[in-house]
Amino acid sequence: MSRLHRALALTVGALLPLGTAIVWTSHAPWTAVSTADGIAGDGTREIAVRVHAWGFSPSVVRVAPGEHVRFVVRTDDIKHGFAINELGLNLQLRPGAEVRSPAVGVDLPDGTYTIHCSAFCGLGHPAMKAKLVVGAPRREPGNALPWIASAAALVLAAGFVAIAGAAGGRLA
Repeated sequence: MSRLHRALALTVGALLPLGTAIVWTSHAPWTAVSTADGIAGDGTREIAVRVHAWGFSPSVVRVAPGEHVRFVVRTDDIKHGFAINELGLNLQLRPGAEVRSPAVGVDLPDGTYTIHCSAFCGLGHPAMKAKLVVGAPRREPGNALPWIASAAALVLAAGFVAIAGAAGGRLA
């Protein structure tokens, strides 16, 4: 095995696990769903969200159509954003500060909508997404595809590393 092939195998072996971790953080079927929320004095449901490096906790927020909600968002690491385009929300977050969105009515049809970070926060920023699930949407085909593909890529990376390691002792 040439030095080029070995270098390529080691690079793939290093980058694919990182990509897999990012995909599993946002697309895995076991991602957290919001459960315990509070009700404000005006009857608005308050949903607490923690924002952290390349993810949201919970990563799935369920609401009913027509429900009035307020997001109470906090980050402790770096500047982030919290945006849901369909609700007209775009909150800018500073480390250690809690930000409360205005109360909004969820006047959206049943479906899945993207929550995303609206402030560049580093390497994983493009994959920093969560889901707002309104009502009971139909199951989307291909929901499991990203994490299945990343698991296959991880197996492929392990194979490359094994080949490079076996050939490594023979390279000068």
